[in-house]
Amino acid sequence: MSTETATLATTKRKPTGRAGIVDGKLYLSQGIVRNLAPAHGNGGEFDSIPVIDLSAMISPNPDPIALEKLVAEIKDACMRVGFFVIKNHGIDWSIVEETFAALEEFFGLPMETKMLYHQSKSPSFMGYEEPYYTNVDRLKKGDLKESMTTAYDPWTDELGIGDEVPKLMIRENLWPNPKDAPKFRPAIEGYRAACLSLMRKLIKILALAMGEKETYFDKKITYPIAGIRALYYPPQTASPDEETGLGAHTDVQMMTMIAQNPYNAQSLQVLNAKGEWISPQLEPETFVVNLGDMVARLTNDTFVSTVHRVCNSGDNATGRYSIPFFFGLSNDELVSTLPQFITEEAPLNENYKDAVTGYEHYNKRMRIAHHDHPTADGKTSAALPYGMTKIDGVLVPGI
Repeated sequence: MSTETATLATTKRKPTGRAGIVDGKLYLSQGIVRNLAPAHGNGGEFDSIPVIDLSAMISPNPDPIALEKLVAEIKDACMRVGFFVIKNHGIDWSIVEETFAALEEFFGLPMETKMLYHQSKSPSFMGYEEPYYTNVDRLKKGDLKESMTTAYDPWTDELGIGDEVPKLMIRENLWPNPKDAPKFRPAIEGYRAACLSLMRKLIKILALAMGEKETYFDKKITYPIAGIRALYYPPQTASPDEETGLGAHTDVQMMTMIAQNPYNAQSLQVLNAKGEWISPQLEPETFVVNLGDMVARLTNDTFVSTVHRVCNSGDNATGRYSIPFFFGLSNDELVSTLPQFITEEAPLNENYKDAVTGYEHYNKRMRIAHHDHPTADGKTSAALPYGMTKIDGVLVPGI
């Protein structure tokens, strides 16, 4: 594991460049300010990432005691770390291997071919990003990665509702021409279906860990966020002041699920309360799962959305492929902090005072992060149009 300090700025003034720690607070370039540990609870107090066995969840006849133990393990990981590794998850690993082969095929194409599908051509931030297109930590060069982002398609979801989904909720994909990358779309859609099926089970466990019924989220994920960002990280050769794989950040949605190749790469790093970067220790055929900002909002930061980054450097670094799957509620669903997480000891975070839809939350973050995009911050509205907001999947008049 890496124990490099996260301190990148130590002056008394707020840093204007790289992410950094000032007066005990961590400033990130997307406008996020975090204490290293939450104001309440014991979040951030970890020196390793827990490994959780999901056998009880995927069993057709789960043992009640085993299921209760799983809920407790998930709750502990969510409160202390915000990350955990899952094994015995039930996903056929050949699906993952086929997806990694598709990533090699696509990222091996000539740059001019990949640029035909560039994200700047998509109003919903789908498509390709070339190396250094993003610069999360404001380094000299930026983020050394290539990515190809695709969104949920309700017509390929066996539980989706197709034509009933509001048009504004549908993110149009920029798929590569099958003549150039014949493996890519079939593999990505197969991977999406497998991850989505698992996440629909895992969010029931998350609901129980929050003290809700396991059905709490059912009507809130009618047409969920189910995005995939296919990524390739070349080995970093420049100094840490010039580039990183992906700068320090938190994730936007409910949960992220990540497969990586090679499985034992130590590139993903998670920030603990002592300012140390901790790398998950993965076994073959396991995923990393982490919480996003929407879970933190729901639980008043009792469940933590933890800062993390990618640094694909070191003497033994090789190219790393990664397939994060981003899972969230229906984008028009209004999200408010659950009352059981607001107490005298843990007053409501001021940032959570106003309820927000996933649509608004996502688009605000993307507009800040993608400065040159045609819909960047200040150029267009991130708000959901009047009359489209739902609670439990039902339209609410007057919002």
